[in-house]
Amino acid sequence: MKTYGKIKLAAVVVVCLIVMVAVLYMCHAAKSVTAGHQTEVVVTPTPVNLDSIRAIGQWSFLTVEMDEVVDTVDRGLFSSDRISVAYHGTLHYGIDVAEARPGWVTIAGDTAVSVVLPPVKLLDDRFLDERNVKVYEGRDDMDFINKPTVRAALVRKAKAAMIRRGRENIPEARGKAEAEVRRIFSQHGYKKIVVSFEDDNKK
Repeated sequence: MKTYGKIKLAAVVVVCLIVMVAVLYMCHAAKSVTAGHQTEVVVTPTPVNLDSIRAIGQWSFLTVEMDEVVDTVDRGLFSSDRISVAYHGTLHYGIDVAEARPGWVTIAGDTAVSVVLPPVKLLDDRFLDERNVKVYEGRDDMDFINKPTVRAALVRKAKAAMIRRGRENIPEARGKAEAEVRRIFSQHGYKKIVVSFEDDNKK
C-alpha cells in the first residue's frame, strides 16, 4: 500500500509539472503574439510616383477674378475726350512642375522627405477677357476703342495693373501649394515633410 501511495504521489507531481510547463509555454506564446502585433503597426512609406506629379504640368492653386479700369484720350481735331474702360481678368497662380530641378525630392531616413518646389507664379498671361469691355466715362465709341493701337494700349495698361495687384495673392497660393504637397506625401506614410521653394533664398 505504501508503494502504491508513493506511485500515486509521483504521478500527481508529474501532472503538476506538465501543467506548469504548458502554462509557461502559453504565456510565452502570448507575449510573442503581442510583440508581433506591435511590429505590424509600423508604417512603411510607399514610393510616390514623381513622374505622375510631373505630368500635372501647370498646377494651379489659386484663381483670382478682378476688374481693372484704364483710360485713354481720344484726341480729335478741335477737342479731346477721355475714355475710361473696364476689363475683366481671371488670373491663375501656381507652379509648373515641369520646371522642378533634378533632385527636387529627397528621401531622408525611413519617414522623412524634403521637397523643393518651383516658384509660384502667374501661370498664363492670357488672362484678360478682351470681349468683356465696359465704357465708364466718355463716349461709347467701340470703333475708337477697337482701333489696333488704342486697343493694344488699353490692354497693355489693364494687364500691367492686374499683374501688379495680383502679386499680393502669391503668398496665399504658396500656402496652398505647400499644404497640398504635404497632404500627398503624408498619405504615403511620410511623417517629417519639409517643403520649400526655389526662390526662398532670393527674398
